[in-house]
Amino acid sequence: MNSFIELHDLIIDLLGHADFHVSPEMITPSARSGNNRIYRVDTAAGIFAVKQYFRHEGDSRDRLAAEYAFLTYANTVVPKSTPKSFACDTRSGLALYEFIEGQPFHPGDISVPQVNAAIRFFCALNAPSFRVIAQLPVASEACFSLREHLGVITGRIERLKGLVPSSDIDSEALGFFQELEKYWRHLTEEIYETAKDIQLDPNKELDLAQRCISPSDFGFHNALVEPSGNIRFLDFEYAGWDDPAKTMGDFFAQLAVPVPHEYFNQFVAECMAIFPEPESLIYRANLLCPVFKVKWCCIALNVFLAVHLARRKFANPSLDEFTLKINQLVKAKRIFQSIQEHPWPTLI
Repeated sequence: MNSFIELHDLIIDLLGHADFHVSPEMITPSARSGNNRIYRVDTAAGIFAVKQYFRHEGDSRDRLAAEYAFLTYANTVVPKSTPKSFACDTRSGLALYEFIEGQPFHPGDISVPQVNAAIRFFCALNAPSFRVIAQLPVASEACFSLREHLGVITGRIERLKGLVPSSDIDSEALGFFQELEKYWRHLTEEIYETAKDIQLDPNKELDLAQRCISPSDFGFHNALVEPSGNIRFLDFEYAGWDDPAKTMGDFFAQLAVPVPHEYFNQFVAECMAIFPEPESLIYRANLLCPVFKVKWCCIALNVFLAVHLARRKFANPSLDEFTLKINQLVKAKRIFQSIQEHPWPTLI
């Protein structure tokens, strides 16, 4: 997008497609979002959010299509839990959404009411009567067998081997990554051994009925609380069909606004209860939980790779690269430490 004038004109088109025949009175860049650009758009018809999606030849995910499809579905089955979707333009990579007036969550804010709200949201998305109407893609890095899950994280580990130090913080990140890689090899062996002991075929895929509609990057780092106390969940560009164990693992691996691990058993039990053979899914979630923590270590380290750093700079052209790298390395180390501090039972 070449200019603010071009953005202004494209937003007018989006508003028109949504039957809001008004012009923007003010377009204000938002500080939210690590991957995309978000604008607050004030008009005579109300306030809207416009999201401009990141595109890069090294990133094949159609973020706009995935998020727009998910929000269209969510607005139907669980209204008032996500922003409304009004219009999108695949050519320009823009989408028009409801603007949510609310406050972000902070570490320490999460307790029973918030956890219960997340459970209700997930269960509503996966109500059997609604799942049959869902026209959604598979989630980003969706996996349906143990071997697939382990393969995806191994792929992330392999990509991080491309980390080439050009500064002291890069060298520190490389040293941590080498420790993480060693742990990953050990964990992979343990999981395969456990699967063999309990006669669980690592190549067997989940039955269709046990697969979930996943918000994917699901957690209170992607949520706002409205003045009424209602919680709105945001950011679904990775959403789609997935293994519910992955959704559970991701939910408890977030560190920006962590969910205390004491709620893990309740959350998993209530979310899995809506699927056939919930006991097997509960076991699966426990077995794979440390796997997803390793994944989030890798995600935190992605800023040390050129394509991921480019996405961050797209979302925030004034980004302080050095500070970002320090913060992400701290997050990765904290996630890794949490695996040792809160070991997860495998229920053998």
